[in-house]
Amino acid sequence: MRLTVLTDNHTYIDRYYLGEPAFSCWIETGGRRFLFDTGYSDVFLRNADALGIPVGEADAVILSHGHNDHTGGLRWLAPRLSGRRPELIAHPGALAPRFDQGLFVGCPAERGELAQHFSLRLGQEPLWLTDRLVFLGEVPESVERRVPVGTLADGTPDLCMDDSALAYAGREGVYLITGCSHSGICNLAEYAKKITGRERIAGILGGFHLMADDGRSRRAVDYLAGENIPELWPCHCTAFCVRAALSRRAAVNEVGVGLTLQWE
Repeated sequence: MRLTVLTDNHTYIDRYYLGEPAFSCWIETGGRRFLFDTGYSDVFLRNADALGIPVGEADAVILSHGHNDHTGGLRWLAPRLSGRRPELIAHPGALAPRFDQGLFVGCPAERGELAQHFSLRLGQEPLWLTDRLVFLGEVPESVERRVPVGTLADGTPDLCMDDSALAYAGREGVYLITGCSHSGICNLAEYAKKITGRERIAGILGGFHLMADDGRSRRAVDYLAGENIPELWPCHCTAFCVRAALSRRAAVNEVGVGLTLQWE
């Protein structure tokens, strides 16, 4: 499997791509091509053009969850599809309106608009995209409790039940690709092992949504360090203090736009 980061908070020095506080990546595996998240804006498209990646030809677009820093680029992607209607894969809750600190933070494109450009495939169950790559669907709590982020339209706390991830069953174990990990990075890792049947986490790339040096992040660092994971690529919504703490106990790598990984 080949993965390229198209959008992240960070860029590399002397590599002239654009960054924004969002996430998107391009995945090629099993003869198929996938766009995982679309960032806030057209930045993922501009970076993809610079990298020579034809995102408009994706076989499917996959949403990790419905926040606008992962879905905002959908409106810019639609004109690139040239009449094609690739699948849009997500948890049903990803298209629900949601708010935080008085701001709308959900997907800016409504379901009807998206249905004009994509074949919607919304579900809570794991969905195998190739014989080795799976969309995890709704992730159960197993190691840690979910923390609400803002509210839903009815004012109830938003537990981000739509938050999911991709898992790749590799030769060395399971590789996990996350958007924001609102489900809990430890829960995601455990569920990825269960669904793929792999006992070992070989690598994780994505946002861990650990934003402070607190009990939650320290427990997550304990878990990740205890798993002896060879490759950790925390990015997007992972605070520097957390990455620093994790780097003292595990193999942490720097992420930036244009990063390309090859997993067997």
